[in-house]
Amino acid sequence: MNVKSLLLGSAAAVAAASGAQAADPVVVIEPVAANYVEICDAFGAGYFYIPGTDTCLDIGGYVRFQVDASRGGNVADAWDVYTRGHIDISSKTETELGVLTGFISLNADYYSDNASTDVYLDETYLSLGGFQAGYFNSYWDQGLLGEIDDLNGQTKFNSVRYVYTGEGFVGGISLDFLEPDMIGLMNSGNNVPHLGVSGRIGFQAGGVGAKLDVGYDTYNEEAAFRAMTSLALGPGALDLGAIYATGWGAYAVTYGGNDFQDFSLATPTAVPGVYAEWALAAGYKLNVSDNFAITPAAQWTSANIPGADNEDFWSAGVLFDYTIVEGLSAKLNVRYTDLPAQYYDDDQYWAGWFRLQRDF
Repeated sequence: MNVKSLLLGSAAAVAAASGAQAADPVVVIEPVAANYVEICDAFGAGYFYIPGTDTCLDIGGYVRFQVDASRGGNVADAWDVYTRGHIDISSKTETELGVLTGFISLNADYYSDNASTDVYLDETYLSLGGFQAGYFNSYWDQGLLGEIDDLNGQTKFNSVRYVYTGEGFVGGISLDFLEPDMIGLMNSGNNVPHLGVSGRIGFQAGGVGAKLDVGYDTYNEEAAFRAMTSLALGPGALDLGAIYATGWGAYAVTYGGNDFQDFSLATPTAVPGVYAEWALAAGYKLNVSDNFAITPAAQWTSANIPGADNEDFWSAGVLFDYTIVEGLSAKLNVRYTDLPAQYYDDDQYWAGWFRLQRDF
C-alpha cells in the first residue's frame, strides 16, 4: 500500500508540473513615464521645450491699469482710464544658420471714456541669425530714461532688417515699408507703401553706451539723424539725446491735428509741414533704493514752421518708479511744456499718468 501511494503521488506531481509549464506566462506591464515639459535654458529664463521638438517657447506679458490726464494746449481739459492686457509669445530653435525665432505680441485695451475695446497686433516677426522680417518696432522706438522725451517720428513698420552684434558693438540696416499717412499722403488715393531706409550703429562698454540712428524717407527725400548716449553716473544713469531733421518726413518729429494751429483762420487748423528741426534732451535716473527710482528729464525743441521763423519751446518732467513686489510696479509721470503762445490757445500744457503694472 505504501509503494502504491508513493507511485500515485509522484504521478500527480509530474502532471501538475507539466500543466504549469503549458500555461500562458504572466506579463507585467510597466507604467509609461509621463511626458513632462522640459525647461530650456539656452535662451534665458522662462523658455521650455515644446514636447517632441527642439523648439523652445516662452509666454510672457503684462497687465496694466492707467489713468491719464492733461490740461492746456489746444484741447479741452481731459482725463481717462484704460486697462491693457499684453501677451508675448516667442519661439526659438537652434539651427546651423543661427537661432530661428518667431514672435507674436498682442494688445487688448479697454477705455472708460467711450466704453470701447481695442484688440490689435503690437508686433510680429520672424528672424534667422541676424536677418529679421515682419511688423516690429524700429530702432527709433527707443527713447531716453523717464518716458518724457520726444525724439522720434514714426517707429513701427513692416520691415526687413539685418543686424550684426558682437563685442559690445551693434550695426543694423532696415528697409521700411512706409504707410501713406506716414509720409503725408492720407486720403490722397495713393494707397501703395513707399520705402524708407533706416539704420543704427552703436556700442556698449561697461557703463558707457552710445548709438547713432539714421532714417531716410524716399518719398519726401528727407532724412533724420539721432544720437543718444547713456552713462553710469553715481547712484544712477545719465541719458543724453539729440535729433536733427532735414525736413518733414516719416522719421522726423512732425506736428499736426491740435498742434501749431493758425488762429488767423475762421476755424483754426494745423499749419501744414511743421517738424522739429532740432531737439536736445536729457534725463537722469536716480536709484533712491533697490525698489524706488526718480527720473527728472527735460527737452528743448526748435520747430521749423514753413513760411515763418522757427519756434523754440521746452518741456520738463519727472517719473517716479516704485517696485511694490517683484513683478508689480507703480509709476507716476508728470510733464510740463511751455508751448509757443502764437499757435496755442493755452500755452501752459500739463500732462501726466499714473500706472500700475504686473509683468510676467
